[in-house]
Amino acid sequence: MSLKNRLLDFITTEELNPNQFYIKTGLGNGFLDKVGEKLKKPSIDKISKIFPHWNIDYLQTGEGEKYKDDLPNNALSNNKIQSSTVQQGNYINNFNDIISLFSESTKGYQEIIKKRDEHIDRLIGVIEKSK
Repeated sequence: MSLKNRLLDFITTEELNPNQFYIKTGLGNGFLDKVGEKLKKPSIDKISKIFPHWNIDYLQTGEGEKYKDDLPNNALSNNKIQSSTVQQGNYINNFNDIISLFSESTKGYQEIIKKRDEHIDRLIGVIEKSK
């Protein structure tokens, strides 16, 4: 899978379209059309700032885990409230919006937990076979 395809996969997982990705990261329109097989440091910094749970090594090489294991303890620190168009001093008045944003912020954690559980199940199988 190419770097562009991995980026598109991440973007789709975040339920964004390319234009939303450009706006959130500050990367120029058409960035995905021009991306080669390596990201430059300024692009990495912009992506990492908005999506700190993405494993940049995986993004660049396709190797390893898709998401970082060392996610922040506060689930809300990496959600769409922080990176949305809600400006400092503005408030979200609708609890349904808050619940929706929180639900979206937990999707990455759910995927990590699922992969961890699958890994544990495989290890248990190996242990059982070795008895």
